[in-house]
Amino acid sequence: MLLIFLLTVIFSALSFAINGKRRIFAIVSSAIVLILTIAYSLFRFHGTYASGFQSAASYNLVPSIGITFSLGVSGFSDALLLLSAIVILISLLITEKNKFGNSLYSYILIAETGLYGILISRDFLFFYIFWEVVLIPVYFIIAQYGGKNKDSVSLKFFVYTHIGSVFLLLSIFTVYTFHYEATKIFTFEMSQLMVNRYISQIPVFWRYLAFFGFLLAFLVKMPSFPVHSWLPDTYDASPYPGTVILAGGLSLMGGYGLFGILMPVYSSLGSGILTILIYLGIISLLYFSLAAMMQQSLKRMMAYASAGAMGFVTLSFGAGLIETGYQATLELAGGMFQIVAHGLIMALVFASIYLIRQNTGHEAVHSLGGIFREAPMLSSFLLAGLLASLGLPGLAGFIGEFSILVGVFGAIGWLIIAVVFSMIITASYHIWAAQRSLYGPYNENLGQIHDVTGYQFAVLMGTLIVIFVLGIAPNLIYGMLVSYVGGII
Repeated sequence: MLLIFLLTVIFSALSFAINGKRRIFAIVSSAIVLILTIAYSLFRFHGTYASGFQSAASYNLVPSIGITFSLGVSGFSDALLLLSAIVILISLLITEKNKFGNSLYSYILIAETGLYGILISRDFLFFYIFWEVVLIPVYFIIAQYGGKNKDSVSLKFFVYTHIGSVFLLLSIFTVYTFHYEATKIFTFEMSQLMVNRYISQIPVFWRYLAFFGFLLAFLVKMPSFPVHSWLPDTYDASPYPGTVILAGGLSLMGGYGLFGILMPVYSSLGSGILTILIYLGIISLLYFSLAAMMQQSLKRMMAYASAGAMGFVTLSFGAGLIETGYQATLELAGGMFQIVAHGLIMALVFASIYLIRQNTGHEAVHSLGGIFREAPMLSSFLLAGLLASLGLPGLAGFIGEFSILVGVFGAIGWLIIAVVFSMIITASYHIWAAQRSLYGPYNENLGQIHDVTGYQFAVLMGTLIVIFVLGIAPNLIYGMLVSYVGGII
């Protein structure tokens, strides 16, 4: 995995030296990384699944202050590495030749480097560096290639998410400092710092301050209510390749923070924090579903739908760590599966909306209508993405939501009504959007539009096949996640 990571660094650096064929270079580079990641995952498991985090390598750089380049992997991080590679490749494949400047492709490759660095780093210092590495290229993607109000929106995105990053850094130094006071050893290694028996000895105020910083950074990225105000404008202003990364990459970072960083110290979080997370998850589900229902733009609607889907993740984390046994496994593994499914589904949805926008010049629901008549394949791909997003059985979106719904009932009791109500609203606006924009009388003002090309069909169909396969054979990923949960709790 270190060699694959180094390849992402080399590819992103080389891309700046290539002018005429940078898009092709970026696509080929990303495809190579995806193939090697798949091969790595198959080689590492050999038909079995590793429990918890498996430390792979550690390189002491500055031992006197505990700076170590430490790598570790797990079934969970492997699943997210695959998701990262797929999302980045899709964001590159949907770009049109000569539509964007060369720098866009380099920014996307840098974002991939940051995502890989986050998922393999087991040293907090490097984890934070890669956390910031993702933020910078996404900011420039929006600032250079975004739409209306891109300057103010990109600045708002940068400031808002960077505030979370500052609190993340403060939390890291808090646990780092108290670890030194307790052991007289400097270290940033997660395996040393994120341990229940050590965390529980930190004074209550500082312990909860550290947890607040971690949670703020992770919830901003997902995003969760109430730290979501950067979401609608950023999605709306971002170019579609950037939107795919926002939905599949940044939400991945927040989910990984919960399950990959905080879950190992679950017994130190306390029932109070976990209960707050449960309520935040439920509120997010209700709020984002109602907000999405009010949108007229397909892009903004699915931006809120993306955040609502991540509400299931927050709910599953809080409820899963309160409960024990089989229900806890259902909730936690279901929440992690939801992260993977959500990233793939949003990639398909936003890629389809992008092609509709290119063909018709519109993405507002009321400006479309009946486009299935002229573009049946493109309409079918968007419909499939919407059905997967609302959790239709047989597609990947159903697995995580069903697993979470079955598991959380014992933890939240009658509040399950609120979750079910949000799911009804979600299904309603998905179906309304599909019916209003894709079917019915054709809007003749759109003129003559065309269906997907062979290349576009291959991109969308490849994504849909992955979503379908995970819907009917979820254990390809779910087994990794269940084993990871068993190794942690």
